[in-house]
Amino acid sequence: MATPHRIGVVALPGVYAYELGIASRFFGAAEVDGRPAYEVVTCSLDGRPVATSADFSIAVAADRSVLDEVDTIVVPPWGTALDGADPVGLAHRSAQRVVSYCTGAFTVAASGLLDGRAATTHWRTAEHFRATFPQVDFQPDALFVDEGDVLTAAGASAAIDLTLHIIAKDLGAAVAADVSRATLAPPHRGGGQSQFVARPVVADGPGTTAEVRAWLLDRLDQPVSLDEVARAFGLSVRTLTRRFRDETGLTLGNWLAQARVERAKELLETTDTGIDRVADLSGFGTAAALRKHFRDRVGLPPQQYRSRFSVRASA
Repeated sequence: MATPHRIGVVALPGVYAYELGIASRFFGAAEVDGRPAYEVVTCSLDGRPVATSADFSIAVAADRSVLDEVDTIVVPPWGTALDGADPVGLAHRSAQRVVSYCTGAFTVAASGLLDGRAATTHWRTAEHFRATFPQVDFQPDALFVDEGDVLTAAGASAAIDLTLHIIAKDLGAAVAADVSRATLAPPHRGGGQSQFVARPVVADGPGTTAEVRAWLLDRLDQPVSLDEVARAFGLSVRTLTRRFRDETGLTLGNWLAQARVERAKELLETTDTGIDRVADLSGFGTAAALRKHFRDRVGLPPQQYRSRFSVRASA
């Protein structure tokens, strides 16, 4: 197995404890052939303990010099991030992948790495971010933005979304799905930040579209219409459509297409089933429909995705 991908997490003064632990917990759970796929090291600027935003401090294993040796740098939110400074010196680290969680995007933007590129951060700080960094293409509704070598996530849960996305990008959806199962985190969430803004929290369970989504996941290989789904749950099409968009941020059709793409990714990674059969099993019906939806959402044709991420090919 190749040397594990090294990730350096920077703990700056007043670091948010929850986001600080995400990289270690989720990247640390990723395995290939039973071995860790990532090595995560947490550092402070000077190697000394750092006060967090909670009522405790943390001791770290290294100072910022360790960042010279890592492949990816993660910047969690920290105490004065909104001041728009770059104490890490990210401006001089453009050869490495840089990831920010929540308001850590202010630190990355201050380095200039986001100039002329798309990014996001927590919706509560959106206007401040726009005003401070007009040169950045701010995406207010995105849960995360992937610019290849620079990736930004919105709030705390979106940091998990981005981390799972990176694992899938690096190692394939099957490995990301294993991490998802181990951590009880959803492998992908539809919609954007707008579903969380000025709106009461909607819990999964009876009376929500969680039942509808579970019903659909059990029937991904079958053609279904809005009328059929609405009848199955005793709802009008209008009510079903409204509730589904309110709770997921997506239309039922878009959510279903994404779920079918995820099913196709798993089949492509873990089986040698032909493309026509993958299209049937994932509910697209034809290889042409599978290719279109797959390329639109993944950016690769199915065969190329299989050659890159197939577990069978790498076994």
